[in-house]
Amino acid sequence: MTLSLVFRIQAVIMTIFGVMMLVVPAAMMSSFNVGENAMAAEMMRGMSLMVLAIAYVSWHLPTWAGDNLKTVGMFFAIWHLVYLVLSGYQMSTGVFPADIANIVGNTGFDLIFAILFFWKSRADA
Repeated sequence: MTLSLVFRIQAVIMTIFGVMMLVVPAAMMSSFNVGENAMAAEMMRGMSLMVLAIAYVSWHLPTWAGDNLKTVGMFFAIWHLVYLVLSGYQMSTGVFPADIANIVGNTGFDLIFAILFFWKSRADA
């Protein structure tokens, strides 16, 4: 597995989440046991554009960054770690449900991507 592949996998996962957030935001929220309402669904639709933009950027970064890809990979390792810490904090304070769907579907991806980006950025250094 290469660092470029990690970026591409992240792009695919984010595209799936982004499209779900855009097309069926209420279903996406309910799958994570988050209460759904019209305002939250529309906020999620708006945030889907950011997720889809990150997916697009992630797909193209191996080409754009060239020899500097490991630096960008370390940034994404830290970025996923920050999301992991924030999600853990939100679950520990009860703001976000701390059930298996959220632990695996929310923090699980961030943990895996933080490890992969760190590992492959160091391996390619």
